[in-house]
Amino acid sequence: MEAKHEGGHYFKVKYEWLSLNGDQIELVKNDSGYLKDWTLLQIEGEEPKPPESAAPIDPKAAAAKKAPPPAAKPDPKKGGGTALEEITDNRPRTISLTKDFAAEAGGAGLKINEEMARKISDTVIKIEVLEVNRETLEETVKDTVLIDISCLLYPTTQGVEFAWTFDKLKPMQLHYLNVKITSDQPLLSDFLRRKLNPLQLHLIACKDIPYKTEHKFKPIYCVVHFADGKRFRTLDFPQ
Repeated sequence: MEAKHEGGHYFKVKYEWLSLNGDQIELVKNDSGYLKDWTLLQIEGEEPKPPESAAPIDPKAAAAKKAPPPAAKPDPKKGGGTALEEITDNRPRTISLTKDFAAEAGGAGLKINEEMARKISDTVIKIEVLEVNRETLEETVKDTVLIDISCLLYPTTQGVEFAWTFDKLKPMQLHYLNVKITSDQPLLSDFLRRKLNPLQLHLIACKDIPYKTEHKFKPIYCVVHFADGKRFRTLDFPQ
């Protein structure tokens, strides 16, 4: 993930990801830790940080290092618990966070069998942006976005990568949040790919799609590829 924030030091991102718990496929919520602990790429007005200082961090290690002891719970009668330090440098800064799920599993990536593939095909993961009160440590969800990850299934080339940009989030402190999901290998074998998607349609491009407040019926032109390599143009999709 990459973000740009201005004074959002104590915001954090919580996001779901698939995990195997025995034979059960579950969506597990991950905590990014405070934005102030993400890898700093650049402070506005300064030169970008060199690549060696932009190494990915482990959110769990950062959380363990920065989080207060579990026993220090806020006391409502006293108006809060252990306060976080105040940060007065609110210059806009670009930050990033990388989480390698395969590395955390000892180098073993998520095994994609037919059941897992079907789960991915209809899974929408939730990403929440939270603000943490510096005095009480109370977390408040400020915005939520959803990502359909079914697009990860059907690429056939090495280095699968999909990215989403959210630049109109409700918190004014966040200029944007970019989310990128990558895999070094295609998720599906050729057998599973053909079994789950027999027609093997691959949408190349579309044009003339009505949007905003334009309520008219007109053709939409789409270019698709079939598994046998033929190229077709489909016409007249009324909207």
